[in-house]
Amino acid sequence: MSMERSRRARFTNTAPTQGEFTVAFLLAGIFFILLTPLVVQALVAWMTAGVFALPNGHLLPAYGGLLRGHYGVGLTGQVAGTLPPNPAMWTLTVLGEVLVIVSAVVVGMWMKDLTGAGSRHGLATPTQAAEALGIPRLRKSAAVIRPDLYAGSGRRTRADGK
Repeated sequence: MSMERSRRARFTNTAPTQGEFTVAFLLAGIFFILLTPLVVQALVAWMTAGVFALPNGHLLPAYGGLLRGHYGVGLTGQVAGTLPPNPAMWTLTVLGEVLVIVSAVVVGMWMKDLTGAGSRHGLATPTQAAEALGIPRLRKSAAVIRPDLYAGSGRRTRADGK
């Protein structure tokens, strides 16, 4: 690897691509959408029975019960008996899902703004740098500011590129 290539490699854009954001957003969305019914069930159990109850060790039967439309599967009989009827639980779950989806969209847009394509947070534009430092100082310090573009011509480099 040549010295010039290693200089350029330091200044490449390492921001996530649009595809990476899409995959991360979808995976996080699936995770939270699958988790929301169990969290709603646990919160309602906490409010009715006084116990924050998750189906520990009984996750597959709990999701099987949810697929059949029944809440409380995987919980102890005492806690499951205090839950409201299934239509009320599904209404609360739908509200929870809407909250999760809206939150995911807001966080996703915020993250894309911070790290997505075209984000320049923390970087000054050439005009701002010229105003802050002045043109003579920028030209004098060009090799330090952008060594990939303004390397000293009198420099010797090793043959192996290190």
